[in-house]
Amino acid sequence: MKTNSPGIFLWRIERRKHRDTGGFTLFEVLIALGVFAIAVTGLALALQAAVDAALTARQRALARLVIESRLSAAMTDPPLDGRREIDARTNNGIGVVETFEQELIKMTNGTDLPGMWKLKVVAEFGRNGGKESAEILIYKP
Repeated sequence: MKTNSPGIFLWRIERRKHRDTGGFTLFEVLIALGVFAIAVTGLALALQAAVDAALTARQRALARLVIESRLSAAMTDPPLDGRREIDARTNNGIGVVETFEQELIKMTNGTDLPGMWKLKVVAEFGRNGGKESAEILIYKP
């Protein structure tokens, strides 16, 4: 009598197939962890670069505010000895150098215009030595 049942031998092969495809090998898991670690490292580096750029932009904006403030203050009270420095430790991490020197300006007829002074303010900030500067001409006879 003939039966249509697969038999014991086929049952063992099907069972072994099912066991082989049920999970990942240790090598596959290690490769996946390596790829994940490289991706996380790349994201961490990108995040650090973004934070550094934001900090530099903040320091540059603060330096511009300090320059504007020092220009307006120095216009009313210029450094008469020619130079004034403000230490970075006392000024929110921004060092300021103000210079006040006479500027020679030639008029159209070739003569010098007397009483013109150049006030220059330089702000230094950050660990990488960023600089911002501004200058203005002042008439002081």
